[in-house]
Amino acid sequence: MFVFKAAVVGGGAGELAQAIEAAGIDLVLTDAVEGLGDVDFVIEAGPDELDAKQRLFAELDAATPSHAILATTTSALSVTEISEVTLRPDKVVGFRAAGPRIVEIAEGDDTSPETAQIAANFAQRIRRTAIRCADTEGFVVQRIAEAGDQFVEACLALEEGIAGLRALDVASGGALAAADKRGLDAVLGELRDPPVILRRLVAQGRLGVQAGQGFYPYPLAQPVERRGDVAIVWLDNPPANSLSPDAVEGLAAAWEQVQQSGARAMVLASANPALFCAGADIKAFTKWDEQSGRAHLERIHALIREWERSPIATIAAVNGLAFGGGCELAMGCDVRLAAQSATFGQPEVNLGIIPGFGGTQRLPRLAGPSKALEMNLTGEPISADDAYEHGLVNRVVADHELFDLALAWGRKLAGQAPVAVEQIKRVSHAGDLDAGLAAERDAFLHAFTSEDAREGIAAFIEKRAPEFKGR
Repeated sequence: MFVFKAAVVGGGAGELAQAIEAAGIDLVLTDAVEGLGDVDFVIEAGPDELDAKQRLFAELDAATPSHAILATTTSALSVTEISEVTLRPDKVVGFRAAGPRIVEIAEGDDTSPETAQIAANFAQRIRRTAIRCADTEGFVVQRIAEAGDQFVEACLALEEGIAGLRALDVASGGALAAADKRGLDAVLGELRDPPVILRRLVAQGRLGVQAGQGFYPYPLAQPVERRGDVAIVWLDNPPANSLSPDAVEGLAAAWEQVQQSGARAMVLASANPALFCAGADIKAFTKWDEQSGRAHLERIHALIREWERSPIATIAAVNGLAFGGGCELAMGCDVRLAAQSATFGQPEVNLGIIPGFGGTQRLPRLAGPSKALEMNLTGEPISADDAYEHGLVNRVVADHELFDLALAWGRKLAGQAPVAVEQIKRVSHAGDLDAGLAAERDAFLHAFTSEDAREGIAAFIEKRAPEFKGR
């Protein structure tokens, strides 16, 4: 579902209303239920009184299209209880401004994963960081901010399952990452009653940055690190791990190093705790012509095909957003493991171009032609759970357990017979993939050299909405 028109009902969401208008989304501001029309996303911002809230949501349920999402800004009442009076409890969600440019998305017991993801996508459109959390009383951000020890409170919220690691780190102003830098053993020694999760991490030897893993994983060597028979290739091109030509050459050099090291498995991981890879370097597109663009596509296609034909098993540990080339890079690995907070998307169509690193070919093979066409045509990101449901990823795990899972898969696959692994991979990737990739290159360059592509790329860089002309 897509949000073309939003409404704010009540006067308690002025900041959100301003953000929606600033994003260029059609907005209705009203104190009444009547006249909402073909609205797609309703934000209710009235007084926090359950009976009144339920009456209002019953009226909204009757006065809005059945596809519309009904959101509430409340932090004092249960989203689950509010949703019970509607015929669409799966489309009711909390959507509350909780700090500087932060929106908490509270999921009731019946809130569907699709609804939560649409709300997160909507938050991204209005340039807000989304924190997905459970249906709990009070703001998560406020709870942590008002605690005597923000780090301890974030740990307790993580243990309670209120939100994921990355969301709680955002809510705490980076307290968990800061603890990793200090050393979790040092932090543990200072606390009288340390959280269970902290004690577990220290017992595992996950002591923080210097140990290579705490709440987050960290490189001990770059770009390639060995842990037993498993090589780790770290994506580390700040700020967004974009796949610039230099970054692709760095990946190719790292792959050569992995092959020469004798490793039997490779984990592709991000050195950035917030994301996996935001995709291609869009600014580099402004310097390409058809010839240089084709050369870059052929280079990355060749590299990923080497991964697919090698006896070395490859595992992508997707810890956050994997958009465009980042999603395509993950698809080039044999196994894709996703953190709960990960999102996947092919947004190239929004720039007037198409996926060029294999997205038109591998995505249908993994997620099916229908889901692939949906993702490639709409450009909308999907959640880790949605990616798992459609076969794009092999497992979804809590954020702080992703790297351990990736290493476990690496150790397992590294112990398999190399000849058998190579032949399984070769046969599995047989067929018309190379012909498909060649067709994708031609199609990408046809779109890339269009006026629409120049407009889309310029609009992205200038942070404005593109105006496509169809030529």
